[in-house]
Amino acid sequence: MSADRPRNASLSAANDQSAGTASVSARTGLARYLITRNRAWLVSLSLYAVIAALLVGSGAVHGDVVVTTGVFFILVMAIDLLYGCAGLLSFGHIGFFAIGAYTSAILGHFYQTSLLESVLAGILINGLIALGLGRVFLRLSGSYFMLGTLAFGIMVHAVLVTWYPVTGGDAGLGDLPTIQFGDLSPRTSLAIAIWLVAAALFWLTMNLSESRIGRALRAIRSDEVSAACCGVHVARLRINIFALSACYASVSGALFACYNGAVHPDSFGLSALLDVLLMLFFGGEGTIWGALIGVTLLRVLPDVSGPLQTGKILFSGVLFAIIIYLFPSGVAGTLRDWLRRRTSRGVNLAAPAASTATAAATRAAAIASDTVTHSLRGERVDAPTLRIEGVGQSFGGLRAVDDVSFNLRPASIRSLIGPNGAGKSTLLNLLSGVQPLKEGRILLGTAAIGQLPAEAIARLGIARTFQHERLFAHLSIVANVMVGCERGSDGRARDILACAFALPGTLREEQSVRAQALLWLQRLGLDREAEQPISVLPHGLRKLLEVARAVSAEPTILLLDETAAGLNATEKQQLKILLRQLQASGVSVLLIEHDMDFVMDISDEIVVINFGRRIAEGTPAQVREDPAVLAAYLGT
Repeated sequence: MSADRPRNASLSAANDQSAGTASVSARTGLARYLITRNRAWLVSLSLYAVIAALLVGSGAVHGDVVVTTGVFFILVMAIDLLYGCAGLLSFGHIGFFAIGAYTSAILGHFYQTSLLESVLAGILINGLIALGLGRVFLRLSGSYFMLGTLAFGIMVHAVLVTWYPVTGGDAGLGDLPTIQFGDLSPRTSLAIAIWLVAAALFWLTMNLSESRIGRALRAIRSDEVSAACCGVHVARLRINIFALSACYASVSGALFACYNGAVHPDSFGLSALLDVLLMLFFGGEGTIWGALIGVTLLRVLPDVSGPLQTGKILFSGVLFAIIIYLFPSGVAGTLRDWLRRRTSRGVNLAAPAASTATAAATRAAAIASDTVTHSLRGERVDAPTLRIEGVGQSFGGLRAVDDVSFNLRPASIRSLIGPNGAGKSTLLNLLSGVQPLKEGRILLGTAAIGQLPAEAIARLGIARTFQHERLFAHLSIVANVMVGCERGSDGRARDILACAFALPGTLREEQSVRAQALLWLQRLGLDREAEQPISVLPHGLRKLLEVARAVSAEPTILLLDETAAGLNATEKQQLKILLRQLQASGVSVLLIEHDMDFVMDISDEIVVINFGRRIAEGTPAQVREDPAVLAAYLGT
């Protein structure tokens, strides 16, 4: 025994050392992944530092331009986070910018509070205002949202002008306190602080943009309904991102006031809003790093445009029109699109129709056996029974669904067929929460789900595709599947902060989800095009990709709306084998399809509806011989 102790101790020490080495290696791998993912942050800031040093050193640009670029970079980044990711163009952020500036000015002028305290106070005020406004404005869409936020910005400006005892009215406020680091001058200290804050917020925003939150936001921008059916809590995520971007604008405003030493209402009018929008669109919305390009060019422009600035508004309007015409995606967006075209050259995106049926079947079997097993953790878990009881839906005087009842048994494939306009897609919309249920009941096991929103139903394990594929155009091919793998985002503040700070758990999940999505693309033969936009794919592959996105969510119930429509024979064979393997894994499938050969071959049971009513139900053989079905649909 005594002779074994040193040996066991040495083995234990070796194991501890090995575990420690593995832990260090894992941390190093996460750090390397994070830096690689956000290389745009490092490259753009490094290039900016070099160019700014050369311009200031040569006297071509004043040092104040470099500092104020940092201030407006934060503001434009806030708008880009909201518009470039979520597709919500806010004209009200100039109001949040003003509130942040005046909060800092009022507290500093009257109470001599520190810059940090003023910044935190502005964040609190703007955050609360944005949460309240978000619940109202985000119910609007498109131009109505923009007009609502514009009205808010105008009202803030009016308050600044008229609330003389507090804001100073037309005279503004001055004599604001500043900060100082050691022996550095206050302006140098503040310039350093501004760029440290800008770089930090840039890092957080890039993390957010490239995380599951960023993908969920871009999914919302592309298609709200499809995003919700992938599990994204659309309303909550939008409100929280709106509030976060308002807090960014507040920080920018506080730094602006402190650096200038004074505030004046003219700095927050429509002219300032136009400048900010020019910065956003010239840089390239949706890239985040493009904001730095746009702000830099627009801040440098007054130093080089000279007398043109006498007609500032006219000049800005003409410049805006030229930018939209020459660079519709902005400088950064144009560069990004050019790089994508370069990487996609020579890639064969033809649908797999040219391959033999045997090869296609082999590849489909690989998809089913490897990927489905991987996504379902290698275990068979049968879905609960989905019960549809007396479901009805009317649109005005049209009875789209009329007292339909049937069950979807665990691990079964049931087809829903009927003529065009029979109510099939409407029924799927009711089952997936796209439309609220008003008549009848929908039960998942014993739980009533008819009144749940689409994102809640998706998180219960019900995934779907659409009659006309609804992929996310603002996401790459691999990112589309990743949204399915991670079931979107619940949009909670803690999830947003975890992704922004790139916590190790979120990075590990990101790597795992990406590997799973790439496995799907590899089996579909699309791994070489993983980073390409959806637009490069032909129709058949888009249909299959939408199925992959739905199945990657590990559903227990899969709703397919005419997925085989438009597929060639080889692609249908792939889909058929995949559905069989899903069934073997315990997944229940409800299929809408017009290809009767496909339906009769794949289905365990078939439900036939016509004019919204169920007219037949049974096995394929029974339905094929049913007189009512023959008269209404299959023909004699």
